[in-house]
Amino acid sequence: MMLKSVEIVPRKSPGLEDLMEAGRVLDGVADMVTVPENPMGLPGIDPILSLYVATRGTSLKPMPHITPRDKNGLQISAQVITGIKAGIDSFFVIGGDPISSQSESREVRELDVMGTIRRVKRSTVYMKDYEGSVTVGSSLNPYRDVEEQVVRAKREAGADFFITQAVYEPELLQKEWIRNRDFRLSLGFIPIRRESQLKSIEAMGVRLSEETKRKLSGSDPLAASRGILERLVEELRGYVDGVHIMPLGRNDIAREFLEVV
Repeated sequence: MMLKSVEIVPRKSPGLEDLMEAGRVLDGVADMVTVPENPMGLPGIDPILSLYVATRGTSLKPMPHITPRDKNGLQISAQVITGIKAGIDSFFVIGGDPISSQSESREVRELDVMGTIRRVKRSTVYMKDYEGSVTVGSSLNPYRDVEEQVVRAKREAGADFFITQAVYEPELLQKEWIRNRDFRLSLGFIPIRRESQLKSIEAMGVRLSEETKRKLSGSDPLAASRGILERLVEELRGYVDGVHIMPLGRNDIAREFLEVV
């Protein structure tokens, strides 16, 4: 069975209505939801609070992001035990975007990603009367030549599953080491609503073929995105176990895309 997940981006406005609405929109079509931590290196809404609100009363499994960029090991453990207190036992560990100059702040990074994975895994020792364990996810970057070694190191640190960065070309994941993996893997995908988004995702390191850019530059980029995702899912059978949609705040689009895969 294919795992379906969505990245929710909370609005920076008072009230919790947008989070509750996100849960309602995605319940029944997604299995899991994530929230990034201070995306683009700017202050954001706390991912644990966000997912506690969004998933209450739904079948959605929450998985907040945790990054070592903004905190030391003590605060990382505090986040984990806060999550467990709220019924959250899955966490997604990534390095985090560089801090924006607008934030007037600087990075902490007492731990690297491997150290953060290990810290998250062992933070349960600070909980009383808790006999469970936490699940840790992390990112897989198919655009790096050394990614097989990086993923192996993350697995050794304790990572249980992975989500790829946004992918539009199936051959990026059609690798023997991915087919023979010993972990679950979800395909990351950003639906394109307008041509101007292409420059933004390429700036993130995403590689697009000329044919893909031509399709996404047409009169209906969203329909083209949907067709590309359907092709990816078909051609990557055996290479991925799920689909993770990053709709940049448009949860209605995420639902629409997940309904066709």
